[in-house]
Amino acid sequence: MSTTESQNSIQELIAEIKAYPDGTDLLLAALYTAAYHYRRSTICTPFPSEVLPPLPDSKDKDYVALQRALSHIPAVHSLLGSDDVLRGLPQPCVPLLQWLLLNPTRRRRFTLCPLGEMMRQLKQRCPNGGWQLPAFAGNNSPSLVLRAHEGHEQEPFARGTVAYHGTHLENLHSIIHTGLQSGSGTRLQRTGANFGSGVYLSTVYSTAFSFCQPSASWPRSRFGSKLRVMLVCEVDLDRACTEGAPGAGAGGGSAVSSGPALPDTYLLVQRPDALRLLFLMVYADAPAGHAVRPAGRVNWCTVMVVLYAAFLVGKALLSAMRHHRY
Repeated sequence: MSTTESQNSIQELIAEIKAYPDGTDLLLAALYTAAYHYRRSTICTPFPSEVLPPLPDSKDKDYVALQRALSHIPAVHSLLGSDDVLRGLPQPCVPLLQWLLLNPTRRRRFTLCPLGEMMRQLKQRCPNGGWQLPAFAGNNSPSLVLRAHEGHEQEPFARGTVAYHGTHLENLHSIIHTGLQSGSGTRLQRTGANFGSGVYLSTVYSTAFSFCQPSASWPRSRFGSKLRVMLVCEVDLDRACTEGAPGAGAGGGSAVSSGPALPDTYLLVQRPDALRLLFLMVYADAPAGHAVRPAGRVNWCTVMVVLYAAFLVGKALLSAMRHHRY
């Protein structure tokens, strides 16, 4: 890349960060959480392979290099202060930011939105559909709301409804860039699929909120270091069912299944393209600057070995004490 092209690319990146600082923070927090999670091999998708090539003599993704690069990226407000901060970052931080923020095939933009404005837009976009307005109280009130630009650039579905999807923060990177996908019957499945395969949503806010679990996040995020997220989606009730499904004609069946005994307040969506992300609600369980160690996987085999060893040591000590007494 020539010097002029490099300068133009840097300027484009700076302009993107300044235009969407909160969206940049969100995308970095989502990538960070996925990169450090023990399930990163399945949830850190897409991975910046063009920036961080596979490990030598293997096809394994270089998660250590990704973690190292993320550790050098300062808080977004620091990047806003001076262009020199961005230019002074070590490699491959700038290419990683360009991959995350400027990829033309999946550029994702988010801006802060007042809670009341979100409610107004939802009622305007989906005046019918049987969904319920959230009842905010206590810790289920979002700390902030982010508007997803891509979802709002399209006309509302002819027969759409609003539905909520609670998820774990480590899944957010993949959801943002590839959309909500059905994990039923795969390694991605984290909850039950009692009513069939597909993406589960609810028209009741409190139901979806019960699936929002707090996760340690990017420690430099201004949102907080321990976050929950809730997706506010628009669902097309008229879209065709999964391609090739029995009985689906040219117009197809319903994109939303009411499967056996599916509760009225649940939606089971079998076509990912029948979903559209409109807003993200973020809940801060730990304030910004409060370090929270990313959750690691508990090795229960090691735990059992340690407990058994402690039991044997205790048994030996007890035996020695009895022998000494008599």
